[in-house]
Amino acid sequence: MKIKNVILLSIFACSIAYINCGCATNYDQSNTTQVGRYLTVKNTAKQSQLNLLSQTVQVHFPQDVQTVGEAMNYLLKFSGYTLVEGNQMNPALKITLSKPLPVVDREFGPVSLKDGLLVLAGSAFYLAQDPINRTVDCRLKSAFTKSYSSKSNKNSVYFKG
Repeated sequence: MKIKNVILLSIFACSIAYINCGCATNYDQSNTTQVGRYLTVKNTAKQSQLNLLSQTVQVHFPQDVQTVGEAMNYLLKFSGYTLVEGNQMNPALKITLSKPLPVVDREFGPVSLKDGLLVLAGSAFYLAQDPINRTVDCRLKSAFTKSYSSKSNKNSVYFKG
């Protein structure tokens, strides 16, 4: 009986030593930090920190936000990005930004910041970013560019397609 207890005790001790040496883990512990007795976290940046436009937002615009442009600026306020300057902005985007914010868009999310900006801009635009200056611009899609001309009536853009 004593031999059986000694064998079990030695197996138990070897198991503890195996676990404590880190041999039982399948991941690289050099890139983790222990934050609790049984909890570790990876020492890496979040995806939303690496790509600022991928951060998740949920918004209910205040009553003083009345136009699409004000809503886009509100959405970008804490993101690290701004809209491009007015002199670099597409004339069609200027028209869209001056339009009233639709009631259905006063509250949305959770969505990525990029998707939120695209919802506000509308289906005629795609998002272009300058990661160096941290600016975003909404450019007219080619299907709409063909029908939009600076010589034609700037108050109407028709989609042919």
